[in-house]
Amino acid sequence: MPLRLRMLPSSAPGDGAGAAEERAVEFPDDAKEIRIGRRPDVELPLPYPALSGLHARLVRSDDSWQIEDLASTNGTRIDGERLAPRQPRAIAPGAQVTLGQITFVFDGTVGAVAGAERTATIARRLVSDLFAASPDMATPTLTIVGGVPPRPPLRLETTGRRYVAGRGETCDLQLLSDEISREHAEIIRLWDGVVVGDVGSKNGVWVNDAAVTERQRLRDGDLIRIGPATLRLSDPADRYLRDFEARAPQPQEGEGTVEAPAPAAATAPLDAAADAAPPQAALAAAPAEDRPGRRPGGTRVAILVAAIVLIAIGVVIVTLALGG
Repeated sequence: MPLRLRMLPSSAPGDGAGAAEERAVEFPDDAKEIRIGRRPDVELPLPYPALSGLHARLVRSDDSWQIEDLASTNGTRIDGERLAPRQPRAIAPGAQVTLGQITFVFDGTVGAVAGAERTATIARRLVSDLFAASPDMATPTLTIVGGVPPRPPLRLETTGRRYVAGRGETCDLQLLSDEISREHAEIIRLWDGVVVGDVGSKNGVWVNDAAVTERQRLRDGDLIRIGPATLRLSDPADRYLRDFEARAPQPQEGEGTVEAPAPAAATAPLDAAADAAPPQAALAAAPAEDRPGRRPGGTRVAILVAAIVLIAIGVVIVTLALGG
């Protein structure tokens, strides 16, 4: 039977401290170790700045499980009691585990539950939760960047709705060119991103110079060519997730057994970089070593300089005393 964890909703949705609603995550029967943290290569990646790259892990021991804090910055608590780093402790079904400000319930091995998340999609789902309190900030947009007369950007505000781009007056994004079909392309915003498809146009749809033959998932910054028109997708949630993965601590030698994937290439325009920033509450919750402006080793250097100054002053005093 699979192992299940249930992430509890944040008491203040959108504050960067948890899911918007309860999320169940299941792991396969043969799982021996489940690492939890910000690194994208761990078994349970959680896109929250309050977590360390490798924050904690669950380890199977015969038919039971143990939990261990991996020397995280903000700590791991089980039923309110903080764990000592690197000291595994047995965990029983029903225990509440808190990682920084993120709380989940350890259900243990249970029967499969409808609606449980796959670990491959949980990070994106949680990013959607992170933006839930500010829908406008997360709304993907399509902007005309050349080839046809400019029009206001198309905002993909409704999840699951089919938006149409083409020459026709009834299109959601009208592109004025005789080389463009009346209904040329469809764009659909899903909970986990945006897809584009050709709806039988004469001249086809292209994404980053590759022809679209079936519905294709788009990434932030992708260029979509419809006839002579070129559009650019701006997807703040996708940008945030990719930026977060790129900035996540990479495994050090001897850490874990899974090689971290290479960060996705950034394709967003430079003027959109500010949109990738996480909500301020999430940034404020980041471990101290991840906050902007901190210089590793700065404290040690200051102490060393002070010690040298004190020694120099002592030498002067002794010299004056002997001379007197």
